[in-house]
Amino acid sequence: MSFGALQREPMAILDRQPAGAESPLHEPAMVPQVMDLLRPSPGEVAVDLTVGTGGHSLALAAALAPDGLLIGIDADRAALRVARARLQSQALCRFMLFAVPFSQIPRIAREAGVEAFDVALADLGVGTHQLSQPERGFSFDSDARLDMRYDPSAGLSAWDVVNHAPEEELAGIFHQLGEERYSRQIAARICRRRAEAPINTGAELAELVISVVARRTPRRRTWRIHPATRVMMALRIYVNHELEELDALLRSLPLLVAKGGRAGILTYHSLEARRVKQTWRRQEKEEIWQIITPSPAKPTAEQVSQNPRVRSAQLRAVRRL
Repeated sequence: MSFGALQREPMAILDRQPAGAESPLHEPAMVPQVMDLLRPSPGEVAVDLTVGTGGHSLALAAALAPDGLLIGIDADRAALRVARARLQSQALCRFMLFAVPFSQIPRIAREAGVEAFDVALADLGVGTHQLSQPERGFSFDSDARLDMRYDPSAGLSAWDVVNHAPEEELAGIFHQLGEERYSRQIAARICRRRAEAPINTGAELAELVISVVARRTPRRRTWRIHPATRVMMALRIYVNHELEELDALLRSLPLLVAKGGRAGILTYHSLEARRVKQTWRRQEKEEIWQIITPSPAKPTAEQVSQNPRVRSAQLRAVRRL
């Protein structure tokens, strides 16, 4: 079987593990804008498609109380255990949490007995709880083994991709998913190095990328972002099938949001943003949605100051016709 044909294992349906606090808390993005645009109300049913450690979920639960229902979904089991503990102690409405990728939302709605959601939210950003844990292998300054899977038990890791994918496939991943200018040169450098010894950590991979980019942009002060940022982003998107997950979600939402219901998606890079914008514009012409953000909402200067990771966030929202 070729590398490209390998498939990840199916993910578990429901997180029944005990609550814990292994993951640091993630600061939710643009909560005031999310609440203003989606307007969750008492007694409604909402789904948080990317629960993380529960920041947005807690805000939604407070608005749905006392008689509403919150459904929470996340592929990251460690984060979901933290969210469960927070919701158990603070949520003012009923909630149910599921450990699945958000493409599984139609099945989860059936299992939860929900016919339609009044509010749906997805935040596509990487969480602090993932970046700040070296053992998760998300960071380019980590000495832990490359991994980058939201569910560490599922499928191919970044280590598998970096050390086994053919050079042409690596270049395609970096170019298509990371929009990396030097994708071919970086892929070639990786393949030369791994022929001598495996590339085990994010720090090792970052140094290889720097060795390629530095010859073309020799003064580090000209780098607006770390040279390995796009390569690491591409690997994360690839191993977690993020764009396929997003496409599945965009197809499912019209069937799952009630008439008059609202849906919002927070994106952080152009690949996601284009998909959401183009799909919703097309569906608006088909009289499925009314777009309620002609231009995406963006974080305030104060929000960026408090949480620099939201600086590229864009929030788009629609209402079901």
